[in-house]
Formats: sequence, structure tokens, C-alpha cells
Amino acid sequence: MELLLLVFMLAINFVISWSNAAYCGRYWTESKHEGGSFRVYIICGYIMAICGFTMVYGYVALLIAPVIMQMFNVDPELIVFFQQLSVDLIYVMIGFPVISTGFYIWIRGLQITWENRTTGNILASGWNTYAQIHNTINYARNMPSALGRIAEALLGGKKKKKGEEVMVGLAILLVIVAALSGYFTASAIMKKADREYDMYADLKNRATT
Repeated sequence: MELLLLVFMLAINFVISWSNAAYCGRYWTESKHEGGSFRVYIICGYIMAICGFTMVYGYVALLIAPVIMQMFNVDPELIVFFQQLSVDLIYVMIGFPVISTGFYIWIRGLQITWENRTTGNILASGWNTYAQIHNTINYARNMPSALGRIAEALLGGKKKKKGEEVMVGLAILLVIVAALSGYFTASAIMKKADREYDMYADLKNRATT
């Protein structure tokens, strides 16, 4: 049941990240010309999309990697060590950009809602407020522990178990691959949406002239 819930949450996160990247792509070129707060807003959405895809790819890899390790009779304690370190690295890597960009998106959303008080804007601002407060509290509560475990795993005050060095390398590799995959996925979607929207806008302008 927990596995199904995790897969469902990852699927939702993937769809949301895709939507964010596509939305940012539609206004990417326009934001370059307009600049200012709108440009920052679009860049923040793009960063959020990258982080979302990174988390999805990282957790999918963490679902697959232990199965492969078990096939090679890797010590279960090493597998747990690898999973914990990978989760902590992903959490630390995407936590700060998600929280910082989330604050900007949240504040801009409140501004838009104040200027245009529609039901949709009010509901969106309410959800963003809850999500930002929830994420910030969790980040502040869990980040010190995650950093402590990472420091212990990488620096180590105690004698390392045989094979832990290999698991550290694999965990770092997993995070790097997940981050690159997240970046390239978000960028591809954003650029495609940018091209299609610019083409549509150009055809629309020609039709009206």
C-alpha cells in the first residue's frame, strides 16, 4: 500500500512538474523582453520544475536500485545505508531551491489575488500558503538531521563498514544523474512549449493583420 501511494505521489509530482515547465515555456521568450518580476517568476517556475523532475527520477531510481543490489547479494545494511544517504542528498539538494523559489511564487500569487480577487485565485493562494508553510516547517525541522547524516556518511567519525565507500559513490552518482535528468527534461519541455507558443502567436498575429 505504501509503495502504491509513493508511486501515485511521484506520478502527480511528474504531471505538476511537466505543467510547470510547459507554462514557463509559453512565456519564456516574453519574460526575457519584459524582464523584472515577471522574468523572475518564470525562472522560479522553471527551477521548481527541475526540482520536481529530479525528485521523481531520484525516487524511481531508489525503487529500482535495491532490487538490483539484492540480485548481487549486497549486504542489506549497505542497501539501507545507500537508500538513506541518497534520500538525504536529494532532500538537501532540492530543498533550498524549492523553498526559496516557493516564497517568491507565493508572494507574487498573493499580489495577483489582491489585484484580481477571483475564486480561482483565492483558492490557489490558499493552497500555496498552506504548501509553503508546510514545506518550510518540514525543511527547518528535517534539514539539520539530514545534513548530520550526510556529514557522518561522507566524513565519518566512526570506522566505516566494508563497502560503505562504494555505496557513498553510488548515492552521489544517483543524485547527479537524477539532477541532470531533471534539468534536461524540464528544459526540453520548456523549449518545446516556447517554440510552439511563439509559432502560434506569430500565426495569430498574421491572421489579424
